[in-house]
Amino acid sequence: MRCPGHKEKIISFYSQENKIKVYDDDYYFSDKWDAMEFSIDYDFNKSFFEQFHDLNMSVPHQSLFHDPKSVNCDYVVSGSSAKNCYYSTTPYFSENIYYSVTSTYSRDCLDLNESDNCELCYEGVYIARCYNCKFCYYSSNCIDSAFLYNCRNCSYCFGSVNLRNKKYYFFNKPLTKEEYEDKINKINLGKTSVLKYYQKMFHEILTTTINRNVNNVKTEDSSGDNLNNCRKCFYSFRIIGALGDSENLRYFIYGNHANDSMDIFGGTNISYSYESTGILPANNMKFCAMIRTGLEMEYCMECNNCEYCFGCIGLKNKKYCIFNKQYSVDEYWELVDNIKSAMLKNKEYGEFFPLNYSPFNYSDSNASIYFPLSKDEILENNWHFEEEKESIIDLSRFTVLKPKEIPDDIADVSDDILRSAIICEETGKPFLITGFELEFYRKHNLPLPTIHPLQRIKNRFSLMRPFRLWQYPCSKCGEMMHSSIDLKKKLKVYCEKCYLDEVV
Repeated sequence: MRCPGHKEKIISFYSQENKIKVYDDDYYFSDKWDAMEFSIDYDFNKSFFEQFHDLNMSVPHQSLFHDPKSVNCDYVVSGSSAKNCYYSTTPYFSENIYYSVTSTYSRDCLDLNESDNCELCYEGVYIARCYNCKFCYYSSNCIDSAFLYNCRNCSYCFGSVNLRNKKYYFFNKPLTKEEYEDKINKINLGKTSVLKYYQKMFHEILTTTINRNVNNVKTEDSSGDNLNNCRKCFYSFRIIGALGDSENLRYFIYGNHANDSMDIFGGTNISYSYESTGILPANNMKFCAMIRTGLEMEYCMECNNCEYCFGCIGLKNKKYCIFNKQYSVDEYWELVDNIKSAMLKNKEYGEFFPLNYSPFNYSDSNASIYFPLSKDEILENNWHFEEEKESIIDLSRFTVLKPKEIPDDIADVSDDILRSAIICEETGKPFLITGFELEFYRKHNLPLPTIHPLQRIKNRFSLMRPFRLWQYPCSKCGEMMHSSIDLKKKLKVYCEKCYLDEVV
């Protein structure tokens, strides 16, 4: 469904074949339509989820769940208060972020999965407070370095692992400033052939180095992985923020300034919330999805600045609504009590929205990354599946280049590349180089990528630890421990005590 009076195409995470209705952002956030127009009366002879699905298919949705406070982020999914970001997801108070996933308080970075307070960084996973670093993973507070793994407070280091408070290290060997600079000056990472050589060397090191069982920093009474400055968090992952900002969380993934909440995937500035995803800021939310500023809401989706709503979709600045219909305060609470009683009788209340009603293609979702399934398995569960469509991009107006036709050295790349389509060496899909990233590659002496941006993002997901803990003995002392590293990878994994004894 297009906006009334509009014929232009839009970018969306819903396919053109999807039956869900979608409005472009300008129209969606305007006053030219009202989600209350699609209100329905609750029918006690039908299940709640069946009626909510019908409402969900009738109310228009955002194309990419943009944040209205973000600027020049047309090709971005979700996020908050971002600026000039492109082909990225959930940039949070970040600027000039390209081809990245979950960048918080970062700027001028490319190809990062999970970054906090980083600047001028390229190709990394789980990096925090880093400046001018490339090919760094699970590292923090590092400056002017490349090819680091699990390093802290390091500067001018190359090809090293498990360093703490070091300077001028080359493949874990200390050098003088002059020796280090002499080695670095002889390495031209701007050449694809040279870069691949060092990538291979670094990968070989990672297969033999010791690994910390979990990457938690300044946590108290907590279990999980990538927990920072939080306490009393149980089986939670990727919690960031200042000390004491996040506490009393259980089964929580991706949190910032969160407390007293459980079963949440993605929540910022929230409290007393349960079984929800994509909520910020919010208080006392239950079974909700994609809410921006909410209070006391249940079973709502894509609502902005709403309070005391139940089973609503797409509302803005509303109170005391049920299925997008306005009620008085007394009418609202009486009807909510009756609906909950009926839902309890039908064993619906307390459950999140059923997957078989999801409008999202399983293969395009986060679920396919963490729980990959075949087409038959998806269909067997009666979940949303769409066949991948062949590219319909008209390449006649571009110069089409295969990877071997790309100049090996960034110094040999002319501005003509901006009018060329590069064929991905892994997927065969075409992609373009933007002016911003070409300038970035030149400034940081990096070769042009020959892999499609989406595939690069997917490849970095393989370097991320899953939201799961295994229990097995420490590779050194034999004591049982919990780790986010799968035992099947056969890596050396140390408990925290042994790791600190070895590294620090």
